[in-house]
Amino acid sequence: MKKQATTRLVKSPYLQIVEDGDYAVIWHSLFGSPQIVSRETVQFLSTFTQARKTPRNLSEEEYCVLKAIMAMHFLNPEDFDERGLLATANLKILGELNVGQAVDHLELIMSEACNLACKYCIHFTNLGTSDRLNDNRKLMTFQLAKQSVDCFLLALRKKGQKTAKINFGGGEPLMTWSVIEQILEYCITTHGDKFSFRFSINTNAILLTKEIAITLKKYGVSIASSLDGTKQANDSVRITRSGKGTFNRITKGFEILEAAGYPMDGFAVTITADNFTGLSTDIIDLAVAKGMTDVRIDIDVIGTVDVPIGNIAKTLVAIRRYAAKQGVDVSGFWSRPAENLNKSILNEHVAFCGAVRGNSICVSPTGKIYVCGYSTSQVGSVDDFSRLLD
Repeated sequence: MKKQATTRLVKSPYLQIVEDGDYAVIWHSLFGSPQIVSRETVQFLSTFTQARKTPRNLSEEEYCVLKAIMAMHFLNPEDFDERGLLATANLKILGELNVGQAVDHLELIMSEACNLACKYCIHFTNLGTSDRLNDNRKLMTFQLAKQSVDCFLLALRKKGQKTAKINFGGGEPLMTWSVIEQILEYCITTHGDKFSFRFSINTNAILLTKEIAITLKKYGVSIASSLDGTKQANDSVRITRSGKGTFNRITKGFEILEAAGYPMDGFAVTITADNFTGLSTDIIDLAVAKGMTDVRIDIDVIGTVDVPIGNIAKTLVAIRRYAAKQGVDVSGFWSRPAENLNKSILNEHVAFCGAVRGNSICVSPTGKIYVCGYSTSQVGSVDDFSRLLD
């Protein structure tokens, strides 16, 4: 079957091409969508450096390829305004953000206190630049958590959303475990017929017990935790208030979860100048030994790491390649540009974090609302929660 395609088309000036042998990677510098294509495809695209009509008769396969290339805006009709399309997409996103339309994630800062004193802690660094440091209300109450959940779910119902994402953060949220347990039960018993809940928690795992592990499993709470390298590396930065290492206590928490039939699938690693020399493929071997498949490695985002960037990049790439052979995925903020490149602003809001995407809202133990648990800019209070999302 032959298809007619006589529109005058031209190659996008934003099309990027990196050739490697018989293949090339192409992407749009405004809209992303990277593709691995053949040399023949690159040659075909090059014939549209100047606007021209496509062949009058195309095979079904050729026509489908052409449609795909045009959908990603690698080829466009003559005089097509690509930057205008980008501006329209941005305005649509900003409109949704301004009315809270994108919000689908509630973070409850269960505790602004912590049982550890990690050298690089972003939470306490940001707290120190706001009035939150001096407020003695450090622990979330059930009443405030319930009020926050009710307001959040009401806003979701108004938008017709039926999936509710709730994260328990901190500080160390397990310092308020009894409240977390009450909220989990409240959500399911009171709102479980109207919403599908996705619970998550960020914990250092030290306060985990068998009973807590069983409850987390019961409610399907996704667990995020950190282990900053093997024992020597971890214990140089992730320490207790008395300066003691935490490796054994953290891995004990992992073992408790595993014994409860709810093992961790990975952990996060933060790298500073203090533990960089201990960063190696040993951390991947540790993950594999525990049956884990995901390791997140981030360079300290608070302080400057006094390590040459070339050394950091070389180490991260080597670990990632090694991990891939072991079936372990390694990511981090450093891989976010590549992740964002694989998405398109035409389909979703590409951003660095949930706060920038506008899909998160966070309530502190004092009832103040922030767009992120690490932010110091208050946007409201729980008493005007509904107004913020209306």
